[in-house]
Amino acid sequence: MFLRLYFLLPNERLAQNVIPDLLELGVRKNNIHAIIRHQPSAQSLPASNKWQRMDISHLIEDFAWNCNFCIFFLALLSFAISLFFNMNSIAIASIIIMAFTFILGDLFATLIPRVHLDEFEDALKHGEVLLMVDTTRKQSTAIEEKILKHHSTAIAGGSCWTISAIGI
Repeated sequence: MFLRLYFLLPNERLAQNVIPDLLELGVRKNNIHAIIRHQPSAQSLPASNKWQRMDISHLIEDFAWNCNFCIFFLALLSFAISLFFNMNSIAIASIIIMAFTFILGDLFATLIPRVHLDEFEDALKHGEVLLMVDTTRKQSTAIEEKILKHHSTAIAGGSCWTISAIGI
């Protein structure tokens, strides 16, 4: 799993100036994606795919969160029913399941970085360019520092998880 860094730049020309620095830092060209209100010119910026423009990772997160939530409340319901019918082993299993889903939800909410495309809608409507860089957590700090140091118009927009193997 990779970390995706987001950078907002005022226009396509300034976004193009960032690409050589990313390549110099060892980021592969296929790990750089741009979202622009209009389609970029052919030799311009690396285009994003359909899944990236749809922000499919947001849908996956919502699905996983909702499943976790449902499992917790089903376990809570089975806990209440098992207490009513005095089925202690089911009550204990329900408590274990609730604790597990609570811990997973807590880890999800506190440790997984989440920035989504809807946070950049206004900037994209105004013609800004969203540059997405897929990298390792280890390399992310160096990339962010270099881009912000050498490109004063770049704005760091946060980060989120991504899985390059499935193209999201």
